[in-house]
Amino acid sequence: MKKLALRYSLEFIVIVFGISISFYLEKQNALSYKEDLKNESLTKLKDNINAEIDGLIFDIKVHSNASKYGDIIYDRGEDLYMKNKDSLGFYLSYVIYATTIYVDNNEEYSSLKNSGLIELIENRNLISLLQNKYSQHSYYKEAGNMFTELYFDNNSLRKYLDSRNRKKHWGLPAYSTSFKSDMKYINDTEINMISSKSILHKLYSNLLKEALKTDSLILKEITKELSINL
Repeated sequence: MKKLALRYSLEFIVIVFGISISFYLEKQNALSYKEDLKNESLTKLKDNINAEIDGLIFDIKVHSNASKYGDIIYDRGEDLYMKNKDSLGFYLSYVIYATTIYVDNNEEYSSLKNSGLIELIENRNLISLLQNKYSQHSYYKEAGNMFTELYFDNNSLRKYLDSRNRKKHWGLPAYSTSFKSDMKYINDTEINMISSKSILHKLYSNLLKEALKTDSLILKEITKELSINL
């Protein structure tokens, strides 16, 4: 009886041990599968942010130039009107037409968050940066919409431009043109409008520069997270 009891006890232990090992391996496989999904999602997110950075660099250039050219018109516009109408037309057309559209590409982040895979990220700083980044997107979109509205509010300034002489310049958001030779110089109200628009372009450019810094930090942290599982 003792031998049978010992035999059955050993068999029971072996069965329980085997089931435990099976559950453990199944759990590890499921966790490994989720880790692979997380890493795949982070890799896609990294690609998206790299593409976004290219767009941010272009947008910063557009809005920085618009701010700079608006300041030139405000400070030296009258002198340019007398001596160099082509340059005045170039600056004015840039300020009028400078606008960009902010594309909110948050699909991969939403997928990472909604699937619960974001909880598997070990780098807590990365999670904080991602949350901060995507919470700011609504502000960028609102600012982009504001410049779209300003684009259509510039009709009073377009009358100064000679569209027959328009040229396409690299880096311009639209065609540049010369200042009409038969037009009087821009009035004070319109100068103030240009100055206000210049300030807004500068503020938006600075906002995008901060977004660029955040994206660069996120790329570094994603690289760290992915290297953990290599």
